[in-house]
Amino acid sequence: MDLTGESFQLSISDMILEFKSYSEKIRLDAQGQVKHFVCSKCTKPDYIFNYSTVDEHTLEDATVVFTGQPGHNELLNYNWEVLMRDQAIYIRVNFVDHADILSILAKVSKNSTIVGVELVLHNLSADVVSVDPLIHPLGSLILLYLTHWKNGLLIHASGVLDKNEAYLFTGVSGIGKSTMARLWKESGAAVLNDDRLVIRRIDGRIMVYNNPMPYYAQRPLRGELKKIFLLKQSLHNYITPLKGVAAYSRVLGNFIQQFYQKEMVQRHLEIVEQTINLVDVYEVGFKPDQDIVEMIREMD
Repeated sequence: MDLTGESFQLSISDMILEFKSYSEKIRLDAQGQVKHFVCSKCTKPDYIFNYSTVDEHTLEDATVVFTGQPGHNELLNYNWEVLMRDQAIYIRVNFVDHADILSILAKVSKNSTIVGVELVLHNLSADVVSVDPLIHPLGSLILLYLTHWKNGLLIHASGVLDKNEAYLFTGVSGIGKSTMARLWKESGAAVLNDDRLVIRRIDGRIMVYNNPMPYYAQRPLRGELKKIFLLKQSLHNYITPLKGVAAYSRVLGNFIQQFYQKEMVQRHLEIVEQTINLVDVYEVGFKPDQDIVEMIREMD
């Protein structure tokens, strides 16, 4: 079984990651045919992902700059590492109990539009192998660096689009991001995503985008970000504005930031500061009912 030459396209310049469907997978059948991912609207993609299968990864003289393991609530058992060699980043994920994949190695570079992804499979002669092209945590790490190089941010948050305005709700795990997204959906708003979103400054506006994630069936959505809410569980609903350093410091920790160079860290902090300067930030305590949705809508 050979994936060599199979690819999909990605656009960050206009709409983040416009696929025909975020729920499609690379699927191989007995004849080696692959369902392609294509960019549905972009005429000039920023990146092209090329997939191939190999017997083993060969990566000599590379320096490990980050390592990680899954959180306690994740479905897959794996370990990952980010390596550097010749100004390129290599992201390697080793899966412990995945049904089809032993490991994945991806090469991304600031100066290249090609993202090469190599898969080592348990059984190269299998009739069917179904692979999410941005399987976690590979997809999260790749998108982090590609988005950063386009002056964007990734944030752990839920996001909604209500009357052409986007709101983000962020905070520690379990604080109520998914609950808030559900409340807004029940009130008629569109949910961008309830876990991870992309933020970019476009023509003086802060835009927020959903992005493809494993286990999510969604269509590309974006909106102008108007407010960021830091969630607190509370016996009563309240909204408190945050300004300056308080707003910056409270939001900062919710951005994804596995950076390996001082310059990247500094640029990341600058982009966060630019975002906070243009978007209102609030602390919101809430009960899980529709009252908080109406309270936020009545702010303007």
